[in-house]
Amino acid sequence: MFRRTLATLAAALLGLSALTAPAEAAPAAEPVALAVGSTLSEPTGCTTSIEWVVEGNSYYQGRGKVTCSTGRYKVKIQCRNAQTGVGYVVYGTEVVNAPSTATTTCYSGNVAEKVYAVQDPPGTGVTGCAPWMEWVHEGSSHYYGRGRVQCDTGSYRVKIQCRNAQTGVGYVVYGTEVVNAPSTATTTCYSGNVAEQVYAVQDPPGTGVTGCASWMEWVHEGIKHYYGRGSVQCDTGSYRVQIQCRNLQTGVTYVVYGAYPVSAPNIATTTCYSGNVAEVVVAAP
Repeated sequence: MFRRTLATLAAALLGLSALTAPAEAAPAAEPVALAVGSTLSEPTGCTTSIEWVVEGNSYYQGRGKVTCSTGRYKVKIQCRNAQTGVGYVVYGTEVVNAPSTATTTCYSGNVAEKVYAVQDPPGTGVTGCAPWMEWVHEGSSHYYGRGRVQCDTGSYRVKIQCRNAQTGVGYVVYGTEVVNAPSTATTTCYSGNVAEQVYAVQDPPGTGVTGCASWMEWVHEGIKHYYGRGSVQCDTGSYRVQIQCRNLQTGVTYVVYGAYPVSAPNIATTTCYSGNVAEVVVAAP
């Protein structure tokens, strides 16, 4: 593979659709992967790091390292090609016992974004999921509209929580393909819309209320727009939405429940009092 210098991500990101949120808007949450299954032999007390790789005159943060206080494990890193925006996963080949350090490296010139400990022997169910987002290219438009997830064990598909940047409305898209670990499952938001969270959805599904995605949306009152609506969507079960709201003038917080439960995969929604902002959104029985 040809060696190349690390390209700056900032220039590439200029092509993304920008979401101009009101001042009250809460920051988008980090993508969270589903984690279910056995914890037998699971490494604990793990610390991770990303280091520079030196190749001649080229330097890039492409090496991932993990050290745990207990357990037996190898390393997995989620990497990205900075030129294409494509993400992928690399497993280390060496299995170590705590407190040794396991190390592996992305492909030449590519950057490491997340580092994981992978237990040995592997757990059961859907475990060790690495989620990420990628650019979608449509002519001269580039936006983070693709969600991908890769897990260490189990059978799963992908689910992404998306947002229409113009209206502020959120929604969920399920991937149609079920894959077996360590394959990558992929799906895409509607054209021009951005992915905000990525999840693994186990197959066959679990029981109870599982795999819930939550988000906030704008409420439009005349020329005023604020994040006052909360929505939640789960993979299984019956649930309603619960939102913690804040009155920005008084600083008082309170909770609002949705009026009635819905069954998966429907979306449950409710709204704070007029002019108040939503801060936390969860699924409630």
